[in-house]
Amino acid sequence: EPTVRAELMEQVPHIAMFCQENRPSIPYAFSKYLLPIVVRYLADQNNQVRKTSQAALLVLLEQELIERYDVETKVCPVLIDLTAPDSNDDVKTEAVAIMCKMASMVGKDITERLVLPRFCEMCCDCRMFHVRKVCAANFGDICSVVGQQATEEMLLPRFFQLCSDNVWGVRKACAECFMAVSCATSQEVRRTKLSTLFINLISDPSRWVRIA
Repeated sequence: EPTVRAELMEQVPHIAMFCQENRPSIPYAFSKYLLPIVVRYLADQNNQVRKTSQAALLVLLEQELIERYDVETKVCPVLIDLTAPDSNDDVKTEAVAIMCKMASMVGKDITERLVLPRFCEMCCDCRMFHVRKVCAANFGDICSVVGQQATEEMLLPRFFQLCSDNVWGVRKACAECFMAVSCATSQEVRRTKLSTLFINLISDPSRWVRIA
């Protein structure tokens, strides 16, 4: 029953906190039994179940209730699978959003090794503009987590593509995070590459992009 699964997800952070406080007597209870259910429900057929599992996962990460090892071996691999080319469209878009939101919580190392390669692929998802739009909207956050080198070497080429996307909503999202992206680059890159890009955006055919 979907309502039962959704209700269970709402209780998970409380149960995880209990497990954390009573760790000596139940050391692996959360990792072994509850976390696998949370990540499994990220792909649930029911929209409400997926939403509550996403919210639960982000709370767990924010409260640092998931061990680093579990993030690497249980959470990230599932999110990578959910963003595969043959994944359900809604699930894929939601999984990309979670990957972006969790980047600041899991830090530079995990983001760079496990999230960044798939994020770069998703920026070029030619079939689904919803995915590209999510990537564009969160681009600045990813840049600020991975730092200058990864931003300039891996992310900027994708950002250039997104800024010239044929969907105005994607370009608008780029304009809105432009400042955050530029803050993650060197002064030289801002002067030689980003200034031209910015001029293109403020001269965009779409009024909404120009306003952003």
